[in-house]
Amino acid sequence: MTPLDPGDRPLPWDELERIIRRDPLGRGVASRLALDGDLAAAATSLADSAEVVGIVTGFCILTDGGPVAETDGPPGALFLARALRSLGVEVLLLTDSLAMPALAAGCDYLGMPREILREIPFEPGTPEDMARHSNDPPHNTATDRWVDGFLATEPGSRLTHLIATERAGPSHTPASVAANPDAPDIIDAFLALVPAEEHNLCYNMRGENINAHTAKAHRVFETIERRRLPIHTIGIGDGGNEIGMGKAPWNVLRESIAIGPGHRTACRIATDWTIVAGVSDWGAMTLAASVPYLRGARGPDLRGLVTHHEIAGLLGVLIHDGGCVDGVTKRPEPTVDSLAIDAYTRPIQQVIETLG
Repeated sequence: MTPLDPGDRPLPWDELERIIRRDPLGRGVASRLALDGDLAAAATSLADSAEVVGIVTGFCILTDGGPVAETDGPPGALFLARALRSLGVEVLLLTDSLAMPALAAGCDYLGMPREILREIPFEPGTPEDMARHSNDPPHNTATDRWVDGFLATEPGSRLTHLIATERAGPSHTPASVAANPDAPDIIDAFLALVPAEEHNLCYNMRGENINAHTAKAHRVFETIERRRLPIHTIGIGDGGNEIGMGKAPWNVLRESIAIGPGHRTACRIATDWTIVAGVSDWGAMTLAASVPYLRGARGPDLRGLVTHHEIAGLLGVLIHDGGCVDGVTKRPEPTVDSLAIDAYTRPIQQVIETLG
């Protein structure tokens, strides 16, 4: 396939960014963090060279009844998977046992085989065990064994892209902060604001530690970087605590986070391209529309990728069959980040209208 450049088939990237970067909850990241051009670059790379794509999602919400998966994340991952599969791309959906029922139900609803699902294991033991509480190297044994196997067997060995959408990643450490060229000026501030016991852990937007209930999906991204594998990585997030947000330096990211203790929650895991949106699903669904457009789809073909009716139906399935709850209200209701269905789907319809 001839390599594509965003200018080869010009799309209104600035307008698409404007649509999905609206910030209805005032979280700050979408409206303050400047990562311009990453949406265009990520979509172009997928359109140009995607053959086997892994999509990681599933964010833990702590409720009175225990940890469950969030409604934001699975919809975008599922619609993106279906869009890529329609182009002949092989897709794998990766998550842990918390969100696996939701992705399985979503695959059934959208007519995709459950064989595309891959479960990332938790470290052995209970949530109280240190292996679940820590991301330090001695406590990643089971995860790293799984990652090695995944990347060595079919179809993981042929992976061309790995995408994380609304997936919590661990927070910063002195080493990750020091990797920033400006580290001499900010390392002291980091150490003063973030105690050692709060380093390298997954947090929700409220600053609560969810590490014991979040399988270590970030280890796949770290392994790809460490081995310098020819796999492009993409992160999609809305709160600053997701995989991919480490592309922004700690001091820049923490100042962009308007809700919660950003100095503690800012994620250190970087990706080649990071798409920032007011709701993570908006970023994933924009890829679901723009990549087919770059591959030649137009008009009605695009509208059929993501419709208001299907989104509403999928949300119902994720809640009733997958056990998901709204991440803000913590209630099992057909909302995403407390947005009613019309407010949630409106930006997606505007994206499709802009392309169509």
